[in-house]
Amino acid sequence: MTAKDKPTRAELLREKRERGPRKSSSKSARRSRSKTSASLPPVLVRGGVAASVSHSRRKSKNSRRRFDIALNGQGAEMRLPSVPSVKVGWRLLSALLVGALGFMIYSLWYSPFFGVETIGVTGLVRLTNAEINSVVDVIGKSIILVNPADLEQKLQEAFPELVNISVETEIPNKVVVNLVERQPVLAWHQDGQTFWVDERGVAFPPHGEGGPSITVQGSDLLSVAPAGSETLEEDEDPLQTLPIDLVNAILIISPEAPENTPIVYDSQHGLGWLDPRGWQVYFGSSDEDMALKLKVYWKTYKRLKKAGIQPALISVEHVHAPYYRLER
Repeated sequence: MTAKDKPTRAELLREKRERGPRKSSSKSARRSRSKTSASLPPVLVRGGVAASVSHSRRKSKNSRRRFDIALNGQGAEMRLPSVPSVKVGWRLLSALLVGALGFMIYSLWYSPFFGVETIGVTGLVRLTNAEINSVVDVIGKSIILVNPADLEQKLQEAFPELVNISVETEIPNKVVVNLVERQPVLAWHQDGQTFWVDERGVAFPPHGEGGPSITVQGSDLLSVAPAGSETLEEDEDPLQTLPIDLVNAILIISPEAPENTPIVYDSQHGLGWLDPRGWQVYFGSSDEDMALKLKVYWKTYKRLKKAGIQPALISVEHVHAPYYRLER
């Protein structure tokens, strides 16, 4: 290149001035387009070129749902601002369950709907509903506060004559008591006290009307039932009992006793009675051979009567060695 072809300083400055406004014009045009596209929602044209350039967006943590609205132009749509989608997680579900359980517990505890209104009792013979209710004492209390095991223990302590006690609760507000009363077969009088005794020898205080017709004037024979005996649990109070063979012996001889004559128990001679004709009779304490002893007694009585002998005592304690005495 010759010196002639080299542009002069003036020509370089002129060329620079000519290029400057074009760049500025280009920048302002881009800025104007950016503002316009940011202010207006993007318009999509199906099957054609998009009306505006979509800008990249940061990925949101929560997914959003997109809504597009069709415009009047064919294939044109307007995109509305996206709405975040709500997902139900385990934490929210757990919170709802805890709240529901809390409401249920509150209702069970304080709502009158779950307050005990009635107590159903089955198996009563001499006891009454009022007596059972006075011991159970749960009317008006919440059904969840009723402890069947505690009520069974209270009833057993208050009424020793009860067996097979079962207490059940029924939602919403009912308590059911199922029980069985011991059936007394004889009344035992001892030291100024009276006990009723069932066929198993268990003694308990008299209760109600309709007591047994057999009465026994006894001495200090009632004993405490040993641990592990029938109907006696580890945490229950001991029961007063009589030997079963003695109870069976009383039931055998009672029909043979004179009318309105109580049976007497003597610790030395056993069971018997004071005959109204003036003599004492003894049969021992065991039910073994009791039927045979009664036959021997009646034969001995008839023989003495035929001989005109008035005995003071007839003993058949030993069936093979009966005897009588003229004096006591």
